Amino acid sequence: MIGVRVSSRVMHARSSSRVVVVIVVALSCSAIAGCEGSNAPPSQCHATPTADGCPLPAEPTYAGPSASIEVIRDDMGVPHLYAANDADAFFASGYLQATDRLFEMDLTRRRALGRRAEVLGAGAYDDDRTIRMFDIARWAELSRRAVLLDHPDLYRLLVAWCAGVNRRIDEIAAGSAPRPYGFGAAELDYTPEHWSPFDAQAVGTLILFGNAEQIEFDALESILHRLLPELETSLPFLAPLEPVHTLPPEERPMGGHVSPLRSPIGPITPPSEPADLAQRMTDFFAHFRTIPLGASNNWAVDGAHTANGRPLLAGDPHQGLQSPSLMWTHHMNSAEHGGALDVIGFSFVGTPSIELGHNAHIAWAATTTYPDWNDLWGVHVHGTSPSRTVSYGGHEYALVERREEIRVHGEPEPRVLIVEDVPEIPAVLIPDSFFPIPLYPGRRVLMRWAGMQPSSDIVGFHGFDVATSTADFEAAVDLCHLGAFNWVGADAHGITYRSAPWVPIRAGQLSETRAPYRILDGDDVGSLWTGSYLTSAQLPHSHGGTRGWIATANDEPYGLMDDGSIVGDPLYFGVFFDPGTRAQRIENEIARYVTRGNVTRDDMVALQDDTYLLLTENFLPPLFAAWDGRATDTSIAAFAGRADLAALVEGLRVWDHRMERGSADAVVFNAFMFELAREVLADDMGPLFDPIMGQSPTYIMKLLAQAVADTTGGGAALFESGRTFSFVRALDSVATYLTTRFGTTNRSAYTWEMIHGTRIDAIWGPSGSPLDGGWLPTDGSLGTINVAESGFFDSMHVPHARLDATGGSIFRLAVEFRADGTPDAVVNIPRGVSGDPSSPHFADLQADWQVSHSRPLAFLRADVEAHAEERFTIPAAH
Repeated sequence: MIGVRVSSRVMHARSSSRVVVVIVVALSCSAIAGCEGSNAPPSQCHATPTADGCPLPAEPTYAGPSASIEVIRDDMGVPHLYAANDADAFFASGYLQATDRLFEMDLTRRRALGRRAEVLGAGAYDDDRTIRMFDIARWAELSRRAVLLDHPDLYRLLVAWCAGVNRRIDEIAAGSAPRPYGFGAAELDYTPEHWSPFDAQAVGTLILFGNAEQIEFDALESILHRLLPELETSLPFLAPLEPVHTLPPEERPMGGHVSPLRSPIGPITPPSEPADLAQRMTDFFAHFRTIPLGASNNWAVDGAHTANGRPLLAGDPHQGLQSPSLMWTHHMNSAEHGGALDVIGFSFVGTPSIELGHNAHIAWAATTTYPDWNDLWGVHVHGTSPSRTVSYGGHEYALVERREEIRVHGEPEPRVLIVEDVPEIPAVLIPDSFFPIPLYPGRRVLMRWAGMQPSSDIVGFHGFDVATSTADFEAAVDLCHLGAFNWVGADAHGITYRSAPWVPIRAGQLSETRAPYRILDGDDVGSLWTGSYLTSAQLPHSHGGTRGWIATANDEPYGLMDDGSIVGDPLYFGVFFDPGTRAQRIENEIARYVTRGNVTRDDMVALQDDTYLLLTENFLPPLFAAWDGRATDTSIAAFAGRADLAALVEGLRVWDHRMERGSADAVVFNAFMFELAREVLADDMGPLFDPIMGQSPTYIMKLLAQAVADTTGGGAALFESGRTFSFVRALDSVATYLTTRFGTTNRSAYTWEMIHGTRIDAIWGPSGSPLDGGWLPTDGSLGTINVAESGFFDSMHVPHARLDATGGSIFRLAVEFRADGTPDAVVNIPRGVSGDPSSPHFADLQADWQVSHSRPLAFLRADVEAHAEERFTIPAAH
């Protein structure tokens, strides 16, 4: 789930799920045609709030705190803010976030607005250009106007939050507060600008867009369909590896069935054009690097199965790890003085409110789901500038050029970018140079996203903070149309799961030739959006069913894709999901806990740290079978007497399949998995293998597992040298790797922690700079619940000396409920709460995070007082 990237995942591998939350805006029920369950687009008044008949009200003001605000910082560095009312609590939240994270806030805002190159130079230009092309600022501004129109009370809280941020900026400018690291003369040497609600909306819109966009997936699927049709025909690309789904079995719609084996095919011809295809693919993925990788998990267990008779909830969103962290932890309380807020948890830096955590009544967590809510079409462009049109579904729409000036530090004049918009749809033409090959030869590529309109998410997020029951929580989720998340919530009485993204309904019947997950024919009326969206009743939701628990891990929620096809399904939600190994492991373990009974929060914490790799069950049995047949299989006669290979196999037979730091067999299996992928897939995928492997190894492993499972059908054709030979030769390559890297194959010479770990890069600055988080040995691997995905080869198929995971849990939260119904949480947080390298809370939580040790999150006043480390007040306005 989460981060600031325009995505670096590949296809349905979704080792990423990224839970990312935002603050985008709000439409009341009266502003949405059809109201509840309709998921209708906003009215014209809200789409263009400054049009005739849609005057904007005056911008509200905030004069400052009405009374002094008490701040207690605890021994984890978490600030607890006690204010006289909700607006003052938001003011204090903005002030403290700016105190702890102003440099990160500013760089994040610049990324959202496409302005990082102004301070970072030419290296940030490509990111800025991508953001400007998709016009994040426009959709943020429409959202800001909508919340001002429909929810003025909520808008005043945003104004108060910005006032808090600006108070801190003013103190820095006046010299009464130190200049944060990053702004100094020895660093980037600039002064941050004031914040407004628009800025917060822009940060949120970027996060929502990047969290679950489908552009790169649609493009990659189109490329594979064109360049590797035999491979796509031979394997069930869209089917999960594990048929496990979020909705309980009795609540799933009819549709998906177990995928049949594909028919045998002849040799696969790898793509060979253009000559620099591999580099073009690498450059294409670089366009989507603004939101990092992730792989999120969450689950909730009903009180019928727990030791204290009350529900349990756990969540650990995974995203790209950075220093400082993507999220900031704090506690807002106005309830002591009669306000509505008593909420603690995590905010994405640059956004107000608390997006993930708990209040005095409920707790909630999220993983990313992947609705197919953006499409690509090949369209014809007619005419000459400035009177050009786009032909779309049999109609001509005006093509409008938008001029964007991007200032680059060190360059005297701004670079000019001309973007081609189709406002009536709305949509944007993507430049041909954006893609590695033409996606629809002879036509331009048009892109639509459901988020090209104001949304109601800010109402939903604020609704979480003030909810008093799971029913309140569900109502808030139903307003999160751009929050493409699997929301799981719990109170002392029950659990709930809900997701409410805008998923457009297409006009015609879907088919293999009209597949929204590939580029579509812009002349085909049946491929267009109807203007309607899946209703609340059609979107996934549950209270746990008869089994009494819910778990999500970026897997497909319905079970519709088990047959690998969208044809004949009762609805279309999407196709690009995690392969399901994490979801299956979570389901297996929760089922075991429930069978045992008396489930505890400690069980939840242990499960978050689970490193059992389910992929071992795909690859080890056939390896053992291949090796055990060496006496009679002449294809591997040259390897039959190798004592080193025999020792490797025997070690793997007794291994516990856990990717733990002290394990030697984790090193062996990881190398074997990658060497087998190279052996089986590299020659068939040609120049596509390396960039896809580099971008998302999980996707390649999914294809490999599908090929291994298919012993007689299309997958068998990928083993050109025979299955047994391929498995044993991959094992031989492992022996070569171990000898080259460690000087021996003997297990006493190596462990997983010697080569595998997590790299936590600074948000700015070179390696070793004050913000750099360095490299840490960590447990886990790709596909484990405790995810730490890393590659293995470089572009020349040479194994890396060190395997770097750059993503991981951006927090772990596990919650039980006290007898009075109050949530009681433990947390595990990377780095620290502060973004100041000189602060004692800059990296003080890192050691606990590295070993998955969770600590109590103080919430009740008595607990906060018991852990108090620092106290001060923010004075009332004069």
